[in-house]
Amino acid sequence: MPRVPTIKEVLPGANVNIILKADQPTGRTVSGTIADVLTRGNHPRGIKVRLTDGRVGRVQSMSSGIGGQSADPASATEFASTAGFSWGRASRDRRTEADEPPRNIGLDAYITTPSRQKRRSGRGEGAGVGGLDGDAVAVAAAAAAAAPVVTCPVCGGFEGDEAAVAYHVASHFAD
Repeated sequence: MPRVPTIKEVLPGANVNIILKADQPTGRTVSGTIADVLTRGNHPRGIKVRLTDGRVGRVQSMSSGIGGQSADPASATEFASTAGFSWGRASRDRRTEADEPPRNIGLDAYITTPSRQKRRSGRGEGAGVGGLDGDAVAVAAAAAAAAPVVTCPVCGGFEGDEAAVAYHVASHFAD
């Protein structure tokens, strides 16, 4: 496995080949110029950097140069000082929304549609509440609505079905 560059070699303005997080399984690298160094020290998988175009990844190797720029650390330091780069968190805190790369993501990327699969309950096709089909549920609901209303024989103020009134009457005689 080739050696990844150290923190001494990875300076703002240097041309590097990085591997993006999404490309880690494939090992595909992209080239660019370092804008910010995001890792404080050396890292076995590569130092994390932000390129000038906004992409973030881990440095795998130093590039020979893009657009005639050299990967020499001295020229990278010169570029960093003239471009206004600085080390540390302060350089990242000064980034504004205008500095971010354009993102053409519409709202439809965040909308998920629910699955249209039928739920199978194992009780047969068309099983409804409690294993009853839709017609049986409607019949049970109508029977519950047609149950006679009973009034409390003790106080005469409570009304309900037979079970509810029995429970209420027992509360009159509780110690």
